[in-house]
Amino acid sequence: MQIHTQLGQQYLDSITLPYNFIPYWWQIPSYNMLKDGFLRGIWVDHRRCGKDIRGFNLIIKEMYNNPGLYYYVFPSQTQGRKILWEGYTDPDQFGTGHKFIDKFVPKGLLCGKPNNTDMKFSIYTKGNRGTSLFQIIGTDQNRYEAMRGTNPRGVIFSEQARQHPGAWDVVRPILMKNHGWAIFQSTPNGKNHFKELYDKAVLNKKWFTCLHTVNDTYNEHNRRLITKAQIAEEIKMNMTEDFAQQEFYCSFMQGVEGTYVGKQMNQAELDGRILSVPYDQAYLVDTHWDIGIADFDSVWFVQQVGKEIRFIDYEEKAGVTWAYWARLLQEKGYLYGKHYAPFDIRNREKAGKDEVAKTRLEWAADIGINFSETPKVSFENGLLAIRGILCLCSFDEKKTEIGRRHLEQWGKVWDKQRQEYTDFEARNPHTHAGASARYAAVNIRTSQGYDVGKSIEEKRFKEIFRHHSGTSFMAD
Repeated sequence: MQIHTQLGQQYLDSITLPYNFIPYWWQIPSYNMLKDGFLRGIWVDHRRCGKDIRGFNLIIKEMYNNPGLYYYVFPSQTQGRKILWEGYTDPDQFGTGHKFIDKFVPKGLLCGKPNNTDMKFSIYTKGNRGTSLFQIIGTDQNRYEAMRGTNPRGVIFSEQARQHPGAWDVVRPILMKNHGWAIFQSTPNGKNHFKELYDKAVLNKKWFTCLHTVNDTYNEHNRRLITKAQIAEEIKMNMTEDFAQQEFYCSFMQGVEGTYVGKQMNQAELDGRILSVPYDQAYLVDTHWDIGIADFDSVWFVQQVGKEIRFIDYEEKAGVTWAYWARLLQEKGYLYGKHYAPFDIRNREKAGKDEVAKTRLEWAADIGINFSETPKVSFENGLLAIRGILCLCSFDEKKTEIGRRHLEQWGKVWDKQRQEYTDFEARNPHTHAGASARYAAVNIRTSQGYDVGKSIEEKRFKEIFRHHSGTSFMAD
C-alpha cells in the first residue's frame, strides 16, 4: 500500500507513542494492561482524574501498532462529542487547552481529514500495514446496535456505569471470536451493571481491574489531583455527602438518592428477594408493557401467587415488529393471562403504500397479542403504586437482571448548576423499564380492587409523598 504522506514511511515508523502524554505513575498499570496480556479491563476512577485522556492515548497507540477498527463508546452521542471530539484538555504551561486529536495524534499520522459528522478518523499504521479507523459511538436511542455486524479490534466504554448494558452484549461475541479487547472505565453510579461487572472481574484473573479514589491520585509533582479541602468546599456549597462519596471516593453504595425506587430495590436485595424465581405452571403470566416511540419497548413478565408478586422475566428491544414480539412470547412457553399496554396502544401507526392505517392495538391483535389497556393515572399515583407493591415482589436474578438495573437507576434529572435533583424524570435508557414497572403496579393494584387513579388533593398528596420518601418528582 502506498503511503500518501509527505513525511514518508520512515517518519511514520519512527513515531513514538504516546504523543504529548505521560501517564501518572498510578495510571501506568492500567495503561500497560494490553501489553501485559489482559484483553478485558475495568478502570474505576474518581471524577476528573483523566480517564478519557488515558483511554484515548491507549487506543491511539493500539491503532498505530495493530491495524483495525476501534470504537470509543459513550452513554450518548452528544456526550462523546462534547467530551472527546470537541472537548479540550486542561490548560498547559502556556495557559492553552487543546483538542484531543490535535494534542495526542501526530499530524503526519492522520490519514485524510477527520469526519466531523460521524466523529471518526483514520491513521496510518507502523510498518506500512494499512490504516486503522477510530469512531465515537453513543449507546443512547439504540445507537449501539450500529456496532452489530462490525468487527472492532478494540473498544473502550467510557462512563460504563451510565451506559446501556445491552451495548456490551452486542460487541462481546465479536471480541471473543477475533480475540479483541475491551476496557470499561467509569466513576460508580450506584449498584448497577457496572458494579456487578466489577465484582465479577475482581475474581477473574483474566481481567485487569483497578480502583482509584482521590486518596490514590497524584500529578507529576506528587500533589493530589483533587484535595480534601476542595471536596469540603463542594459539600459546603450544597453537594451532598452521598454524592461526594460516589464521585470522589468511588463508593458504589451511593446512587439511591434521586432515584424513584432505588431504596426499595436495595431492600429487596437485602431481604433475599432477588433469587431464582422459576415459572410456576400453576399460575398465569401477565405481561406489562411500555411501548416505545422510535426507541425501546419494555416488558415485565409477572405472576401473582397469593400475596406474592413474582417478576419472573424481563425483555426490551428497539426497532422490532409486532411479529417479533409474538414469536418471542410463544418461544418463552408461558401460559399467559393478560397482556397490558398503556393508553397510547390506541395510537395509529404509519401504514405502507398498499396498507390500511391501523392502531398499535389492531396491529398487535392481527398477530395474536390481544392487549388490555392499563388504566390511565397520573405519574405520581403510578409511582406510589409501584413503591407500594415492591415490598411484596421477588425478582428472578438472571432473567430480570437488565430490568432490575434499570429500576435501580430510574430517577430524576440532576441539576449540575444547583447541585441538586430536579422535579423532572430523567429521560434515559432506564425510563422504559421504570414506566412498564409503574404500569405493572397500576394493573396489579387495580386487579386487587384499588382505585389507583383516584385523585389526591395536592396538599394531601405532598404530605403523603414527603412522609413516603422525602423527595419530589414530576407529573406527566
